[in-house]
Amino acid sequence: MTDTKDKVNIGLRLASMLVDHFAMTFIIMFIVMPGFAVSMFDSLNLDHDPSSFGFGGLSFLFAFGFSAYFNKDIFNGRSPAKRILKLQVIDNKTGQVANSLKCLVRNLTIPLWPLEVIFVLINPKRRLGDRIAGTRIDYVENPEKAKLDWSKFTIALLIAVIFSFLISLPFTHMSSKWKTDKVPYVENTFNQTKSVQINNLFKTELEGLIKEADFRCYDQIENDNRKYVAGILYFINRNDYDNFEESETKISELLTSEFSLDSHVCFLKFVYKESGSMSTRQKLYDSQKEED
Repeated sequence: MTDTKDKVNIGLRLASMLVDHFAMTFIIMFIVMPGFAVSMFDSLNLDHDPSSFGFGGLSFLFAFGFSAYFNKDIFNGRSPAKRILKLQVIDNKTGQVANSLKCLVRNLTIPLWPLEVIFVLINPKRRLGDRIAGTRIDYVENPEKAKLDWSKFTIALLIAVIFSFLISLPFTHMSSKWKTDKVPYVENTFNQTKSVQINNLFKTELEGLIKEADFRCYDQIENDNRKYVAGILYFINRNDYDNFEESETKISELLTSEFSLDSHVCFLKFVYKESGSMSTRQKLYDSQKEED
């Protein structure tokens, strides 16, 4: 193995960090995009059930994506950028290629990247993660291919997935606050007459605010003595949609005048469509959840 250690300078290390960030971000997005596309399709699907917004449903895919980031050096101590720039992660004690676990440990501090940049400016061969893992970065022209320790490789993958899942928990918890659960209404209790009546009422009473109302009323909810009302309201003007609090007040007053929240659970989607785009909001009116 031919190496030239003095070539590891601040500029090379910062370039390596930057290239790796873009490369691994692309890989993460490649992993997450299928789930993100499904989530976006669901949020734009104008049915009468709540749409899934937020990060929560994608947390599993993000955990795998970030685990790939943390294990970016796992193959022969070389991430995509290190392969391009001829750098390699080396065990600081043995001088050999760092094993999979050491490569993982050195990258667990990536979320502290501002601190890592400071460490690189002080010593380009050893950032904070390297000091914790007992590794360094060397410039290696012709690296020897190290034999892969499959047990350490597997453990590194598992640790990375668990660690990624743990750091995603705050976002999952935050997303759960935005989530609207589907109400388990009884499909065959659909009340066609009441639905048509409410559609006409909303179009008449909210003339100038909405151009179309699409309500579905159900006379029964599973394990609940209340009824269920789901509606989609299409706004006429963008300003009324953006000025949501004032518009929603008018809508909710009419809604609760027709459906007491003591005996009904109501769910509304608010929609504004224009050429090439659509904006949606949603809200559940459930007195029992409000009390909780």
